[in-house]
Amino acid sequence: MLDEGRITQATANILMRSVDEAMDLVSSRPLCDWNSLQSNVYFPSYYRFLSASMLPQSFITYFTVQRLESGCYICAAFLRAHRIARRQLQDFLGDSEIAKIVIDESNAGGEEARKFLEEVRCTFPQLLCVLKTRQVTYAVLTHLSENVQNLWKTGLLEEKEMAHLDDAWQTDLKKLKRSPQLVKMPRVSDLLGAHPLVSMLPAAVRAPLLSNTKENVKGHGAALYMEGLRATGIWIVSIGAVKWRSQRLSSRHSLHPIFSHGSTLGLYEVLTGKSCLCDMITDSLVRCFFIEAEKIDQLRQSDPSVEAFLWQESAAVIAKLLIPRVFERMTMQETRLLVSTGSAMNLYTKGEDIILEHNYIGILLEGTLKAENQNNIVPPGVLLPSSMDLELLGLQSSEMNHMDSCSAANSYQVEAQAARVIIFEVGRLFTEANGQRNQPGGSFSAEALQLSMEESTGEEQVIITVDSTNKLPLGDSSSGVTRGS
Repeated sequence: MLDEGRITQATANILMRSVDEAMDLVSSRPLCDWNSLQSNVYFPSYYRFLSASMLPQSFITYFTVQRLESGCYICAAFLRAHRIARRQLQDFLGDSEIAKIVIDESNAGGEEARKFLEEVRCTFPQLLCVLKTRQVTYAVLTHLSENVQNLWKTGLLEEKEMAHLDDAWQTDLKKLKRSPQLVKMPRVSDLLGAHPLVSMLPAAVRAPLLSNTKENVKGHGAALYMEGLRATGIWIVSIGAVKWRSQRLSSRHSLHPIFSHGSTLGLYEVLTGKSCLCDMITDSLVRCFFIEAEKIDQLRQSDPSVEAFLWQESAAVIAKLLIPRVFERMTMQETRLLVSTGSAMNLYTKGEDIILEHNYIGILLEGTLKAENQNNIVPPGVLLPSSMDLELLGLQSSEMNHMDSCSAANSYQVEAQAARVIIFEVGRLFTEANGQRNQPGGSFSAEALQLSMEESTGEEQVIITVDSTNKLPLGDSSSGVTRGS
Protein backbone atom coordinates (compact mmCIF):
# COMPACT_ATOMS: atom_id res chain seq x y z
CA MET A 1 0.00 0.00 0.00
CA LEU A 2 2.94 2.31 0.61
CA ASP A 3 4.28 1.65 -2.91
CA GLU A 4 0.84 2.25 -4.38
CA GLY A 5 0.55 5.63 -2.68
CA ARG A 6 -2.36 4.54 -0.51
CA ILE A 7 -0.56 5.46 2.71
CA THR A 8 2.36 7.69 3.75
CA GLN A 9 5.62 6.54 5.31
CA ALA A 10 4.47 7.79 8.72
CA THR A 11 1.20 5.83 8.46
CA ALA A 12 3.10 2.71 7.40
CA ASN A 13 5.39 3.00 10.45
CA ILE A 14 2.40 3.29 12.80
CA LEU A 15 0.70 0.27 11.25
CA MET A 16 3.81 -1.91 11.31
CA ARG A 17 4.46 -1.01 14.94
CA SER A 18 0.92 -2.11 15.83
CA VAL A 19 1.53 -5.44 14.08
CA ASP A 20 4.79 -6.00 15.96
CA GLU A 21 3.13 -5.27 19.31
CA ALA A 22 0.22 -7.61 18.53
CA MET A 23 2.58 -10.42 17.52
CA ASP A 24 4.28 -10.23 20.92
CA LEU A 25 0.89 -10.94 22.54
CA VAL A 26 -0.50 -13.44 20.04
CA SER A 27 0.09 -16.47 22.28
CA SER A 28 -1.94 -15.09 25.16
CA ARG A 29 -4.51 -12.71 23.66
CA PRO A 30 -6.81 -12.49 20.62
CA LEU A 31 -5.88 -10.23 17.71
CA CYS A 32 -5.16 -6.84 19.26
CA ASP A 33 -3.30 -4.79 16.63
CA TRP A 34 -6.15 -2.26 16.69
CA ASN A 35 -5.53 -1.42 20.35
CA SER A 36 -2.25 0.41 19.67
CA LEU A 37 -3.87 2.33 16.80
CA GLN A 38 -6.70 3.85 18.82
CA SER A 39 -4.59 6.74 20.07
CA ASN A 40 -4.00 7.81 16.45
CA VAL A 41 -7.64 7.52 15.42
CA TYR A 42 -10.13 9.78 17.12
CA PHE A 43 -12.94 12.11 16.12
CA PRO A 44 -13.28 15.13 18.48
CA SER A 45 -16.90 15.87 19.28
CA TYR A 46 -16.53 19.59 18.48
CA TYR A 47 -15.83 18.72 14.82
CA ARG A 48 -19.53 18.06 14.39
CA PHE A 49 -20.27 21.73 15.04
CA LEU A 50 -17.89 22.77 12.25
CA SER A 51 -20.08 21.14 9.62
CA ALA A 52 -23.06 23.24 10.76
CA SER A 53 -21.10 26.47 11.22
CA MET A 54 -21.06 29.55 8.96
CA LEU A 55 -17.32 29.25 8.29
CA PRO A 56 -16.18 29.08 4.64
CA GLN A 57 -16.27 25.56 3.25
CA SER A 58 -12.65 25.78 2.06
CA PHE A 59 -11.48 26.63 5.59
CA ILE A 60 -13.44 23.72 7.10
CA THR A 61 -12.01 21.32 4.52
CA TYR A 62 -8.44 22.50 5.18
CA PHE A 63 -8.91 22.36 8.96
CA THR A 64 -10.38 18.86 8.97
CA VAL A 65 -8.09 17.37 6.32
CA GLN A 66 -4.99 18.32 8.30
CA ARG A 67 -6.29 16.64 11.45
CA LEU A 68 -8.36 13.70 10.24
CA GLU A 69 -6.58 12.46 7.12
CA SER A 70 -4.06 10.41 9.10
CA GLY A 71 -6.87 8.63 10.95
CA CYS A 72 -8.68 7.93 7.66
CA TYR A 73 -5.55 6.50 6.07
CA ILE A 74 -4.86 4.30 9.10
CA CYS A 75 -8.44 2.95 9.22
CA ALA A 76 -8.66 2.33 5.48
CA ALA A 77 -5.26 0.58 5.39
CA PHE A 78 -6.09 -1.46 8.51
CA LEU A 79 -9.39 -2.70 7.01
CA ARG A 80 -7.81 -3.46 3.62
CA ALA A 81 -4.87 -5.35 5.14
CA HIS A 82 -7.19 -7.43 7.33
CA ARG A 83 -9.48 -8.15 4.37
CA ILE A 84 -6.53 -9.45 2.34
CA ALA A 85 -5.23 -11.48 5.30
CA ARG A 86 -8.64 -13.07 5.91
CA ARG A 87 -8.85 -14.12 2.27
CA GLN A 88 -5.36 -15.63 2.38
CA LEU A 89 -6.13 -17.44 5.64
CA GLN A 90 -9.32 -18.85 4.16
CA ASP A 91 -7.44 -20.10 1.09
CA PHE A 92 -4.71 -21.67 3.23
CA LEU A 93 -6.71 -23.29 6.02
CA GLY A 94 -10.11 -23.67 4.40
CA ASP A 95 -13.19 -23.91 6.65
CA SER A 96 -11.30 -25.00 9.75
CA GLU A 97 -12.26 -24.01 13.29
CA ILE A 98 -9.01 -22.10 13.80
CA ALA A 99 -9.57 -20.04 10.65
CA LYS A 100 -13.13 -19.22 11.77
CA ILE A 101 -11.93 -17.99 15.19
CA VAL A 102 -9.20 -15.77 13.73
CA ILE A 103 -11.50 -14.36 11.03
CA ASP A 104 -14.13 -13.49 13.66
CA GLU A 105 -11.46 -11.71 15.72
CA SER A 106 -10.33 -9.81 12.64
CA ASN A 107 -13.89 -8.67 11.86
CA ALA A 108 -14.43 -7.58 15.45
CA GLY A 109 -11.18 -5.60 15.47
CA GLY A 110 -12.23 -3.67 12.37
CA GLU A 111 -15.59 -2.55 13.75
CA GLU A 112 -14.24 0.64 15.34
CA ALA A 113 -12.31 1.51 12.18
CA ARG A 114 -15.49 1.20 10.13
CA LYS A 115 -17.39 3.39 12.62
CA PHE A 116 -14.71 6.09 12.39
CA LEU A 117 -14.81 6.20 8.59
CA GLU A 118 -18.61 6.25 8.59
CA GLU A 119 -18.63 9.16 11.05
CA VAL A 120 -16.20 11.10 8.90
CA ARG A 121 -18.25 10.32 5.77
CA CYS A 122 -21.48 11.54 7.33
CA THR A 123 -20.00 14.68 8.91
CA PHE A 124 -17.39 15.73 6.33
CA PRO A 125 -18.07 13.99 2.99
CA GLN A 126 -15.69 16.43 1.26
CA LEU A 127 -12.81 15.06 3.35
CA LEU A 128 -13.06 11.56 1.92
CA CYS A 129 -13.35 13.11 -1.54
CA VAL A 130 -10.00 14.88 -1.01
CA LEU A 131 -8.33 11.68 0.18
CA LYS A 132 -9.70 9.63 -2.73
CA THR A 133 -8.59 12.30 -5.18
CA ARG A 134 -5.08 12.25 -3.73
CA GLN A 135 -4.82 8.47 -3.89
CA VAL A 136 -6.21 8.18 -7.41
CA THR A 137 -4.01 10.99 -8.73
CA TYR A 138 -0.94 9.45 -7.10
CA ALA A 139 -1.73 6.11 -8.75
CA VAL A 140 -2.18 7.78 -12.17
CA LEU A 141 1.08 9.75 -11.87
CA THR A 142 2.98 6.65 -10.73
CA HIS A 143 1.62 4.67 -13.67
CA LEU A 144 2.64 7.51 -15.99
CA SER A 145 6.17 7.46 -14.57
CA GLU A 146 6.42 3.72 -15.17
CA ASN A 147 5.30 4.17 -18.79
CA VAL A 148 7.94 6.87 -19.35
CA GLN A 149 10.62 4.55 -17.93
CA ASN A 150 9.48 1.75 -20.25
CA LEU A 151 9.59 4.06 -23.27
CA TRP A 152 13.14 5.03 -22.36
CA LYS A 153 14.20 1.38 -21.94
CA THR A 154 12.77 0.48 -25.35
CA GLY A 155 14.62 3.37 -27.00
CA LEU A 156 11.58 5.47 -27.93
CA LEU A 157 12.71 8.27 -25.59
CA GLU A 158 16.15 9.75 -25.08
CA GLU A 159 17.54 10.12 -21.60
CA LYS A 160 17.12 13.91 -21.65
CA GLU A 161 13.47 13.57 -22.68
CA MET A 162 12.90 10.98 -19.99
CA ALA A 163 14.48 13.24 -17.36
CA HIS A 164 12.35 16.19 -18.48
CA LEU A 165 9.12 14.15 -18.21
CA ASP A 166 10.21 12.76 -14.87
CA ASP A 167 10.77 16.30 -13.54
CA ALA A 168 7.27 17.26 -14.68
CA TRP A 169 5.87 14.21 -12.89
CA GLN A 170 7.72 15.04 -9.67
CA THR A 171 6.44 18.64 -9.84
CA ASP A 172 2.84 17.48 -10.20
CA LEU A 173 3.32 15.05 -7.34
CA LYS A 174 4.59 17.83 -5.06
CA LYS A 175 1.59 19.99 -5.99
CA LEU A 176 -0.70 17.09 -5.20
CA LYS A 177 0.80 16.58 -1.74
CA ARG A 178 0.84 20.30 -0.98
CA SER A 179 -2.66 21.20 -2.17
CA PRO A 180 -4.86 18.29 -3.27
CA GLN A 181 -7.61 19.24 -5.69
CA LEU A 182 -11.19 18.46 -4.73
CA VAL A 183 -13.00 16.35 -7.34
CA LYS A 184 -16.76 16.69 -7.21
CA MET A 185 -19.07 14.16 -8.84
CA PRO A 186 -21.98 15.81 -10.66
CA ARG A 187 -25.23 15.69 -8.75
CA VAL A 188 -27.88 13.26 -9.89
CA SER A 189 -30.38 16.05 -10.53
CA ASP A 190 -27.83 17.91 -12.72
CA LEU A 191 -27.02 14.81 -14.78
CA LEU A 192 -30.65 13.96 -15.38
CA GLY A 193 -31.61 17.57 -16.06
CA ALA A 194 -28.96 17.78 -18.79
CA HIS A 195 -30.16 14.65 -20.59
CA PRO A 196 -32.18 15.48 -23.74
CA LEU A 197 -35.01 13.05 -22.92
CA VAL A 198 -35.60 14.53 -19.47
CA SER A 199 -34.94 18.18 -20.29
CA MET A 200 -37.49 18.20 -23.14
CA LEU A 201 -40.34 16.90 -20.99
CA PRO A 202 -42.84 19.28 -19.39
CA ALA A 203 -42.18 19.87 -15.69
CA ALA A 204 -45.54 18.38 -14.73
CA VAL A 205 -44.52 14.91 -15.96
CA ARG A 206 -40.79 15.29 -15.41
CA ALA A 207 -40.88 15.44 -11.61
CA PRO A 208 -42.71 12.10 -11.07
CA LEU A 209 -40.38 10.45 -13.59
CA LEU A 210 -37.22 11.66 -11.84
CA SER A 211 -38.44 10.40 -8.49
CA ASN A 212 -38.54 6.85 -9.93
CA THR A 213 -35.08 6.71 -11.51
CA LYS A 214 -32.43 4.35 -10.18
CA GLU A 215 -28.80 5.41 -10.49
CA ASN A 216 -26.26 2.81 -11.68
CA VAL A 217 -22.51 2.84 -12.25
CA LYS A 218 -21.41 0.05 -14.60
CA GLY A 219 -17.85 -1.03 -15.26
CA HIS A 220 -16.42 -1.82 -18.69
CA GLY A 221 -18.01 -4.91 -20.25
CA ALA A 222 -21.20 -4.93 -18.15
CA ALA A 223 -24.49 -5.78 -19.88
CA LEU A 224 -27.38 -3.31 -19.69
CA TYR A 225 -29.64 -5.81 -21.48
CA MET A 226 -29.29 -8.75 -23.85
CA GLU A 227 -30.88 -9.55 -27.21
CA GLY A 228 -34.09 -11.56 -26.97
CA LEU A 229 -34.84 -10.79 -23.32
CA ARG A 230 -37.96 -8.94 -22.21
CA ALA A 231 -37.48 -5.19 -21.81
CA THR A 232 -38.07 -4.17 -18.20
CA GLY A 233 -37.27 -0.46 -18.56
CA ILE A 234 -35.08 2.14 -20.26
CA TRP A 235 -31.48 3.20 -19.65
CA ILE A 236 -30.48 6.86 -19.68
CA VAL A 237 -26.74 7.14 -20.34
CA SER A 238 -25.26 10.26 -18.72
CA ILE A 239 -21.53 9.45 -18.72
CA GLY A 240 -19.65 6.87 -20.77
CA ALA A 241 -20.20 4.82 -23.92
CA VAL A 242 -22.19 1.66 -24.73
CA LYS A 243 -21.51 -0.78 -27.58
CA TRP A 244 -24.27 -2.71 -29.33
CA ARG A 245 -24.16 -6.07 -31.09
CA SER A 246 -26.90 -8.11 -32.69
CA GLN A 247 -27.35 -11.26 -34.73
CA ARG A 248 -30.62 -10.18 -36.33
CA LEU A 249 -29.61 -6.62 -37.19
CA SER A 250 -26.20 -7.58 -38.61
CA SER A 251 -23.95 -5.25 -36.62
CA ARG A 252 -21.15 -6.16 -39.05
CA HIS A 253 -22.46 -3.34 -41.25
CA SER A 254 -21.57 -0.88 -38.50
CA LEU A 255 -18.06 0.54 -38.41
CA HIS A 256 -18.52 2.19 -35.02
CA PRO A 257 -21.37 0.50 -33.06
CA ILE A 258 -21.25 2.91 -30.13
CA PHE A 259 -23.90 4.92 -28.28
CA SER A 260 -22.30 7.74 -26.33
CA HIS A 261 -23.51 9.81 -23.38
CA GLY A 262 -26.92 11.39 -23.89
CA SER A 263 -28.44 8.24 -25.37
CA THR A 264 -31.74 6.66 -24.34
CA LEU A 265 -31.57 2.88 -24.71
CA GLY A 266 -34.41 0.37 -24.57
CA LEU A 267 -37.17 2.94 -25.16
CA TYR A 268 -38.36 1.42 -28.43
CA GLU A 269 -38.71 -2.03 -26.85
CA VAL A 270 -40.72 -0.57 -23.97
CA LEU A 271 -43.04 1.37 -26.31
CA THR A 272 -43.74 -1.66 -28.50
CA GLY A 273 -43.55 -4.41 -25.88
CA LYS A 274 -40.99 -6.27 -28.00
CA SER A 275 -38.03 -8.20 -26.66
CA CYS A 276 -34.64 -6.47 -26.74
CA LEU A 277 -33.32 -6.02 -30.28
CA CYS A 278 -29.62 -6.30 -29.44
CA ASP A 279 -27.04 -6.65 -26.70
CA MET A 280 -26.06 -3.39 -25.03
CA ILE A 281 -22.61 -3.74 -23.42
CA THR A 282 -20.75 -0.91 -21.69
CA ASP A 283 -17.61 0.14 -23.56
CA SER A 284 -16.24 2.23 -20.68
CA LEU A 285 -17.15 3.14 -17.14
CA VAL A 286 -20.80 4.23 -17.48
CA ARG A 287 -22.95 6.28 -15.14
CA CYS A 288 -26.55 5.72 -16.11
CA PHE A 289 -30.11 5.73 -14.80
CA PHE A 290 -32.79 3.07 -15.07
CA ILE A 291 -36.52 3.82 -15.34
CA GLU A 292 -39.02 0.98 -15.13
CA ALA A 293 -41.26 0.23 -18.11
CA GLU A 294 -44.38 0.84 -16.02
CA LYS A 295 -43.34 4.47 -15.43
CA ILE A 296 -42.76 4.99 -19.16
CA ASP A 297 -46.24 3.61 -19.91
CA GLN A 298 -47.73 6.09 -17.43
CA LEU A 299 -45.70 8.87 -19.05
CA ARG A 300 -46.89 8.13 -22.60
CA GLN A 301 -50.52 8.02 -21.47
CA SER A 302 -50.27 11.42 -19.79
CA ASP A 303 -50.33 13.45 -23.01
CA PRO A 304 -50.42 12.67 -26.78
CA SER A 305 -47.60 15.14 -27.44
CA VAL A 306 -45.42 13.36 -24.89
CA GLU A 307 -46.08 10.02 -26.60
CA ALA A 308 -45.13 11.53 -29.97
CA PHE A 309 -41.91 12.83 -28.45
CA LEU A 310 -41.09 9.39 -27.00
CA TRP A 311 -41.56 7.81 -30.44
CA GLN A 312 -39.17 10.37 -31.93
CA GLU A 313 -36.60 9.65 -29.22
CA SER A 314 -36.84 5.91 -29.84
CA ALA A 315 -36.59 6.41 -33.61
CA ALA A 316 -33.20 8.11 -33.22
CA VAL A 317 -31.78 4.92 -31.70
CA ILE A 318 -33.55 2.57 -34.14
CA ALA A 319 -32.19 4.54 -37.11
CA LYS A 320 -28.64 4.02 -35.84
CA LEU A 321 -29.29 0.30 -35.43
CA LEU A 322 -30.94 -0.32 -38.80
CA ILE A 323 -28.93 2.03 -41.04
CA PRO A 324 -25.61 2.31 -39.17
CA ARG A 325 -23.45 3.27 -42.17
CA VAL A 326 -25.45 6.49 -42.51
CA PHE A 327 -26.48 7.45 -38.99
CA GLU A 328 -23.29 6.52 -37.15
CA ARG A 329 -21.61 9.47 -38.87
CA MET A 330 -23.88 11.76 -36.85
CA THR A 331 -23.77 12.43 -33.14
CA MET A 332 -26.80 11.45 -31.11
CA GLN A 333 -27.89 15.08 -30.88
CA GLU A 334 -27.62 15.53 -34.67
CA THR A 335 -29.71 12.39 -35.17
CA ARG A 336 -32.35 13.75 -32.78
CA LEU A 337 -32.45 17.03 -34.67
CA LEU A 338 -32.86 15.24 -37.98
CA VAL A 339 -35.64 13.02 -36.62
CA SER A 340 -37.54 15.92 -35.09
CA THR A 341 -37.16 18.47 -37.89
CA GLY A 342 -36.06 16.64 -41.04
CA SER A 343 -38.44 13.70 -41.15
CA ALA A 344 -42.14 12.89 -41.19
CA MET A 345 -43.65 10.40 -38.78
CA ASN A 346 -46.96 9.14 -40.19
CA LEU A 347 -49.70 6.85 -38.94
CA TYR A 348 -51.49 4.64 -41.48
CA THR A 349 -54.69 2.64 -41.07
CA LYS A 350 -55.43 -0.89 -42.23
CA GLY A 351 -55.67 -1.28 -46.00
CA GLU A 352 -53.75 1.90 -46.86
CA ASP A 353 -50.95 1.73 -49.43
CA ILE A 354 -47.59 3.38 -48.75
CA ILE A 355 -45.75 4.35 -51.94
CA LEU A 356 -42.25 5.74 -51.42
CA GLU A 357 -40.75 8.02 -54.03
CA HIS A 358 -37.33 7.07 -55.40
CA ASN A 359 -35.40 9.45 -53.09
CA TYR A 360 -37.17 8.58 -49.82
CA ILE A 361 -36.76 5.74 -47.33
CA GLY A 362 -38.87 4.77 -44.36
CA ILE A 363 -38.47 2.92 -41.06
CA LEU A 364 -41.39 0.84 -39.88
CA LEU A 365 -41.73 1.36 -36.12
CA GLU A 366 -45.12 -0.18 -35.40
CA GLY A 367 -47.65 -2.37 -37.22
CA THR A 368 -47.38 -4.95 -40.01
CA LEU A 369 -47.01 -4.34 -43.75
CA LYS A 370 -47.39 -6.53 -46.83
CA ALA A 371 -45.44 -6.15 -50.07
CA GLU A 372 -45.72 -8.03 -53.34
CA ASN A 373 -43.94 -11.41 -53.36
CA GLN A 374 -42.70 -10.88 -49.80
CA ASN A 375 -43.58 -12.18 -46.38
CA ASN A 376 -45.24 -9.90 -43.85
CA ILE A 377 -42.91 -7.05 -42.86
CA VAL A 378 -42.69 -6.65 -39.09
CA PRO A 379 -41.09 -3.80 -37.15
CA PRO A 380 -38.52 -2.54 -36.85
CA GLY A 381 -37.54 -2.56 -40.51
CA VAL A 382 -36.20 -0.36 -43.27
CA LEU A 383 -38.58 0.35 -46.17
CA LEU A 384 -36.97 1.15 -49.52
CA PRO A 385 -38.38 1.98 -52.93
CA SER A 386 -37.57 -0.71 -55.47
CA SER A 387 -35.34 1.72 -57.42
CA MET A 388 -33.10 2.56 -54.43
CA ASP A 389 -29.33 2.25 -54.86
CA LEU A 390 -28.42 -0.03 -51.95
CA GLU A 391 -24.77 1.01 -51.94
CA LEU A 392 -25.85 4.41 -50.63
CA LEU A 393 -26.86 2.67 -47.40
CA GLY A 394 -23.72 0.56 -47.22
CA LEU A 395 -25.53 -2.57 -48.49
CA GLN A 396 -25.24 -4.85 -51.47
CA SER A 397 -28.09 -6.47 -53.37
CA SER A 398 -26.86 -9.95 -52.38
CA GLU A 399 -27.24 -9.07 -48.71
CA MET A 400 -30.91 -8.12 -49.02
CA ASN A 401 -31.93 -11.80 -49.16
CA HIS A 402 -30.32 -12.42 -45.76
CA MET A 403 -31.70 -9.38 -43.92
CA ASP A 404 -35.19 -9.52 -42.49
CA SER A 405 -34.90 -5.91 -41.32
CA CYS A 406 -34.74 -4.40 -44.81
CA SER A 407 -37.32 -4.53 -47.62
CA ALA A 408 -37.58 -3.02 -51.11
CA ALA A 409 -40.87 -2.75 -53.01
CA ASN A 410 -42.93 -0.44 -55.21
CA SER A 411 -45.62 -0.14 -52.53
CA TYR A 412 -46.48 -1.45 -49.08
CA GLN A 413 -49.96 -2.23 -47.75
CA VAL A 414 -50.89 -1.96 -44.07
CA GLU A 415 -52.00 -5.32 -42.67
CA ALA A 416 -52.46 -4.39 -39.01
CA GLN A 417 -55.01 -1.99 -37.56
CA ALA A 418 -52.42 0.80 -37.75
CA ALA A 419 -48.81 1.28 -38.75
CA ARG A 420 -46.30 3.93 -37.70
CA VAL A 421 -43.58 4.86 -40.23
CA ILE A 422 -40.93 7.57 -40.12
CA ILE A 423 -39.87 8.92 -43.54
CA PHE A 424 -36.49 10.44 -44.48
CA GLU A 425 -35.35 12.08 -47.69
CA VAL A 426 -32.13 10.39 -48.78
CA GLY A 427 -30.50 13.63 -49.93
CA ARG A 428 -31.04 15.22 -46.55
CA LEU A 429 -29.72 12.13 -44.79
CA PHE A 430 -26.38 12.29 -46.55
CA THR A 431 -26.16 16.05 -46.26
CA GLU A 432 -26.50 15.66 -42.51
CA ALA A 433 -24.19 12.66 -42.34
CA ASN A 434 -21.46 14.52 -44.22
CA GLY A 435 -21.81 17.59 -42.01
CA GLN A 436 -22.88 19.91 -44.84
CA ARG A 437 -26.12 21.24 -43.46
CA ASN A 438 -24.70 24.71 -42.83
CA GLN A 439 -23.03 25.07 -46.23
CA PRO A 440 -24.63 27.09 -49.05
CA GLY A 441 -26.69 24.93 -51.33
CA GLY A 442 -27.16 22.21 -48.73
CA SER A 443 -30.53 20.53 -49.05
CA PHE A 444 -31.22 20.62 -45.34
CA SER A 445 -30.96 23.80 -43.31
CA ALA A 446 -32.43 23.35 -39.84
CA GLU A 447 -30.70 26.22 -38.08
CA ALA A 448 -32.65 26.21 -34.88
CA LEU A 449 -34.38 23.79 -32.60
CA GLN A 450 -35.71 26.11 -29.95
CA LEU A 451 -37.27 24.76 -26.79
CA SER A 452 -39.21 27.17 -24.65
CA MET A 453 -41.44 26.74 -21.67
CA GLU A 454 -44.56 28.82 -21.41
CA GLU A 455 -46.73 28.89 -18.37
CA SER A 456 -50.39 29.01 -19.18
CA THR A 457 -53.09 28.49 -16.58
CA GLY A 458 -50.59 26.89 -14.26
CA GLU A 459 -49.46 24.31 -16.82
CA GLU A 460 -46.19 24.20 -18.73
CA GLN A 461 -46.18 23.50 -22.44
CA VAL A 462 -43.28 22.52 -24.68
CA ILE A 463 -43.12 24.59 -27.85
CA ILE A 464 -40.66 23.55 -30.57
CA THR A 465 -39.89 26.19 -33.19
CA VAL A 466 -38.09 25.09 -36.33
CA ASP A 467 -36.50 27.56 -38.74
CA SER A 468 -35.91 25.59 -41.92
CA THR A 469 -35.83 26.39 -45.61
CA ASN A 470 -37.08 22.88 -46.38
CA LYS A 471 -39.71 21.63 -43.98
CA LEU A 472 -41.36 18.25 -44.03
CA PRO A 473 -45.06 18.67 -43.27
CA LEU A 474 -46.38 15.69 -41.40
CA GLY A 475 -48.75 13.58 -43.40
CA ASP A 476 -48.38 15.71 -46.55
CA SER A 477 -47.76 14.29 -50.00
CA SER A 478 -44.62 16.45 -50.20
CA SER A 479 -42.99 14.20 -47.61
CA GLY A 480 -42.18 11.72 -50.35
CA VAL A 481 -45.06 9.36 -49.58
CA THR A 482 -48.20 8.75 -51.57
CA ARG A 483 -51.17 7.37 -49.70
CA GLY A 484 -53.61 5.01 -51.36
CA SER A 485 -56.39 2.66 -50.38
